Amino acid sequence: MLRNKGESEVAASLYLSGRLEGSVAYSPVKHVLVRAAGGLLPSNGDSVDFHIRQFELGTGTYWSLSDRWLVGAMGGYGRGQSNRRFKENDFEYFGPDTVISFNYAARFNKVFGEAFVAYEGEWATVGAAYRLSQVRFSSLTNNGSPVDLRRMTRSEPMLFMRFGNRSGFLPWGQFQLAVSTSSSPGYRGDTPLELQLDDIKQARVFTSIGFFIYPHRLKKFTDD
Repeated sequence: MLRNKGESEVAASLYLSGRLEGSVAYSPVKHVLVRAAGGLLPSNGDSVDFHIRQFELGTGTYWSLSDRWLVGAMGGYGRGQSNRRFKENDFEYFGPDTVISFNYAARFNKVFGEAFVAYEGEWATVGAAYRLSQVRFSSLTNNGSPVDLRRMTRSEPMLFMRFGNRSGFLPWGQFQLAVSTSSSPGYRGDTPLELQLDDIKQARVFTSIGFFIYPHRLKKFTDD
């Protein structure tokens, strides 16, 4: 939600899964923004587990269509690593009462592009964003054996609502609720390899709460 040169935004978000994310955005010149972000979901040590670490850098543009409407777009690059571990029954291939263990480990980089639109009302800001990412695996294994998948494309729409505005209560900060999805074309096949690829390309839904601080507004607030 940057609108002018010298403005900045610092954000922290918590997902219902326990994942933490943080980001910093800054506008060095009007209509231009740069952003750095990182995310972490620690391992819980259980037999069913998913954890991830990743970061990204991006740059883009923003435009105020009016005092209420804001649009923008951005592209960038990121890197990360993840591990997913679980067990399931596999009656079809190995007979009844057979439990198969899966342990996916990945190292990856990604390039992405996204666009957003937001409307700032009297007490809340509502908006939508869409990101398209291409994930490229430098390493992808299941139980230590390579999985034959080098890249995948993920489609990631998001809806968000931020409570508070520039002139109301807490003008230097906002709380956010967001819901997003991440999906990739799957295989839905019947062979063990296709089932592995379907696991990796599985669609997910994310819900998060966040707090956003605008340092340029905070300075103005303390000066006043």
